[in-house]
Amino acid sequence: MPDVTLSSSDFGVVVGFASADALDAVQAPAGARACRIARDELAFVCRVDATREVLEAVAAQIARGDSDGFALDLSDGWTGFTLTGDVARAFSYLSPLRLPDPGGFAQGDVLRVPVRVLVDHGHMDLLVPSPWGHYLHDEMLDALRALDVQETVSAS
Repeated sequence: MPDVTLSSSDFGVVVGFASADALDAVQAPAGARACRIARDELAFVCRVDATREVLEAVAAQIARGDSDGFALDLSDGWTGFTLTGDVARAFSYLSPLRLPDPGGFAQGDVLRVPVRVLVDHGHMDLLVPSPWGHYLHDEMLDALRALDVQETVSAS
């Protein structure tokens, strides 16, 4: 059995831009994870097939708190990967960042690339700006070569 499985993953990424107070009031729609990026920016990661519903729900909530706020579907700007198995050990090969607790989120340097990291029990999702996708994929395989890594076709 492999220590870690690496797969490419498709995610919906909806980002809301508004005042901090308006974003503080936004509740993550069912099936979406909220990731606070900055005071005036809140990202929601979801299944690809739920992106439209998440966008509509987030936009409606933002409009109630900030008439100048808005939400965008930025899914095409991100490439996703999922690691399963011993993700804590794998992450130690990839980044100096502290691995968030399950349910947590972090952003920062992963193999010299800005990455958003979402952790759950037994798996970790990594979102990287799309231009860096192939680079990060190849670098992860190289960095994790000391582990038994199995690459799978897709996880969604």
